[in-house]
Amino acid sequence: MTKNYLEIPEELYNKLSDYAENDQLSIRLENQQILLENPKINHTNKQNLALHYFIVPSLASGIIALLIFLSTNHPQIAFTGSRHLSVASLSIILSTLFGFFGFIWTYLRKSCDLSKSKFKIFRETLTLSVAYTSISFAVQIIFWYIIGKTFSGVTFDPFTAGFLVLVFVGIIFYFLISAALSITLPNLILLLFTTFIGGILVSMATNNQKDWWQHNFSFLGTGEATQHWQFNITLIFSALILLTITDFLFAEFSKSSLYNYKFKIIRVFYILIALLIAFVGIFQAQSWTMPIHNNSAFGLVAVVLIMIIFLKWLVPTISKEFLALSWTALIALILSAVAFMGIHYLSLTVFEIIAFAIAFTWLVMFINSLRGIIQEGNEWQVKLLQK
Repeated sequence: MTKNYLEIPEELYNKLSDYAENDQLSIRLENQQILLENPKINHTNKQNLALHYFIVPSLASGIIALLIFLSTNHPQIAFTGSRHLSVASLSIILSTLFGFFGFIWTYLRKSCDLSKSKFKIFRETLTLSVAYTSISFAVQIIFWYIIGKTFSGVTFDPFTAGFLVLVFVGIIFYFLISAALSITLPNLILLLFTTFIGGILVSMATNNQKDWWQHNFSFLGTGEATQHWQFNITLIFSALILLTITDFLFAEFSKSSLYNYKFKIIRVFYILIALLIAFVGIFQAQSWTMPIHNNSAFGLVAVVLIMIIFLKWLVPTISKEFLALSWTALIALILSAVAFMGIHYLSLTVFEIIAFAIAFTWLVMFINSLRGIIQEGNEWQVKLLQK
């Protein structure tokens, strides 16, 4: 009988043996990729997701909603609207509440690296749970706004309304639990972009009538701005997500033979940048906090400039394309500074937006470049044999 073999390097074998269960691995094809997994862990994840993490909270939300609807003594429950308790309002409240704690529970059980300190685990868990729950909350607000315009005046009996709450909460809860089970570096980068860009755009939109752009970009975080907490919280949470990304990236990097003191320096730079971003949000651009705010903002750009200047020394294997892109970003930052401070061509607001956008985009692209270097170090050549 013909036997088929897969010849792999010894280093890869040693790594796979850490994941094997009684020398057994399951293999499957997904998105044109071959995945090797511990069959026991994979089976357990699916069972827990279907039974414990999904069905029970959804049923609980449906029962709670039904009891609340029955207690109102209203024969009909509105689909949307705020006149009485509606399917929309209870769905948002219950899915946010159950989803927040469900995400925390799932992330701690399945996605946490136990080698990390308790403080890092706490920080990552709280940051990610708040970020993902906030995104789901915002999506639901938009969704129910559209539904309210589409199905205006629609009502249901309490039992049907309770069942609908169960369904909608189940959908959101499934999204949050799936996200907690599949936290990866690309997902975190997408989360950072979504949180940062979304929060800034909301802050701009809510202050449109105050002509914030005639002052400066930091006006959005001052007491004179409408709901200035949105801008400041966005920066603080973006900083926390960046710290989480840094932990994920360099935890993976530390297992590579490429990891050396230069990458430790890059890690310190990213931690410093995250702190500076948080300081911009914590210390408003007014009264006694103005110097700290300004120094943090300029310090952020300065650190990025230093990283670009020493990039070739820090990462000798960096691609020529990214190196050229980095120097282009450096030149753009210098030119924008000259256009603002030298010839006064740019206003303060435009200069701040350009500088922050270039620095933020470069930081994210540098993370992707470092991730690419890690992946190159985790590639092996294998052979298919038949005997």
